[in-house]
Amino acid sequence: MHDSPLHLVASLILSLSIILIFAKLGGEFFERILKMPPVLGELIMGIIIGPFALGGIILGFEVPIDSHSGKESMIPVDSSLYFLAQLGAVILLFEAGLETNKKRFFQYLKPATAVAIGGVSLPFILGVLATVLTGFASFNSLSELLPALFVGSIMTATSVGITARVLGDMGKLDSEEGVTILAGAVVDDVLGILILAIIVAIETTGVVSIGGITLIAVKAISFWFVLTFFGGLVAPWISKIIFWFKGAGVRVCLSLSLAFIAAGIAELYFGLAMIIGSYSLGLALSSTHLKEEIEESLQKINYFLVPVFFCVIGMQVDLGAIFSGNASLALTISFVVVLTIFAILSKFVGCGIPAFLFGFNRVGSWRIAVGMLPRGEVALIIAGIGLVSGVIDKQVFGVTIFMTIITTIIAPILLSPAFKSDKSGLK
Repeated sequence: MHDSPLHLVASLILSLSIILIFAKLGGEFFERILKMPPVLGELIMGIIIGPFALGGIILGFEVPIDSHSGKESMIPVDSSLYFLAQLGAVILLFEAGLETNKKRFFQYLKPATAVAIGGVSLPFILGVLATVLTGFASFNSLSELLPALFVGSIMTATSVGITARVLGDMGKLDSEEGVTILAGAVVDDVLGILILAIIVAIETTGVVSIGGITLIAVKAISFWFVLTFFGGLVAPWISKIIFWFKGAGVRVCLSLSLAFIAAGIAELYFGLAMIIGSYSLGLALSSTHLKEEIEESLQKINYFLVPVFFCVIGMQVDLGAIFSGNASLALTISFVVVLTIFAILSKFVGCGIPAFLFGFNRVGSWRIAVGMLPRGEVALIIAGIGLVSGVIDKQVFGVTIFMTIITTIIAPILLSPAFKSDKSGLK
């Protein structure tokens, strides 16, 4: 009886209701009482009710068992809940793309590229150094350096979903800084994928194939270019076709279907994050009448799904894993502190200075640097790949998770006051 499909569905529905209630309570508390972005409350509630904290003790949440390996799954929540969370991220970025001024996006693509290059190179270097300096890797051989390279790749990540949520709540997505952050995150993702591909190739074969890396680069850049530029050209036709339908809700459903197709193709065939596909399609459709038609409906959908996404991110945090390895407690804490400080400084310097050099003043550069700070789900995915492949152990994995959650929490705290002033961010 307990193995029946309906029993499993009922269990998932109860779990989802718990996540939604706690996410909304946390968001309400942070927004109304603490005067902070609600996303912070959703993230922290996720940590509290996750399977590694009170959720595992009181609420009965357990880490699922992987059906293939028989071990605990890398995703510490049920796959159906994880699917809903990722669906929320895809729709959130589709809405962010729709709300972005396409002309302004391309206007600030040049500074955004400089911001992305700085926001990838410096974090990668400091991530490698932090791992070596604290003794969790060494330069003695390529195999001993691999953990440091993987930590470096984790440091390059930028979680645009968190920044997009905060900027959207403040109505700043279409600002000069907001557009630059979103464009920079797109380029950041492409560069991060290339770095990860190189490291995986080294781990698998011991050598780097220039031809293979070039192919990955061409595929990733081509997909984004075609979807953004060609999609913009055919967007009016897409809008006309969708407007032909008159049924209730059919236009938003068809629009979301296109966003899902773009997201799925980006991940499965081009090695890019799903959110890049959905954001790029939203950007292509941003100048059509379809935007006004579906925008309100998308917001209502996101009221339900997006809190699930941020709460599930929090549920993946296993702070206990930091202290479960062979290294001493003092050394582990040193690694946590050094890596987290490097993670914060590397984005501030790596993104802030290029922004300043490419036309933004100190205020604008600070806003962009803070917006590029959170690692979020992108870092979690890369860390998971490293753990599954055996390149990093559970202790290093735990340290990177701690760094990820700290940068994810700090960003919304700093973003709100950074954008409260109406002062221009341009020189």
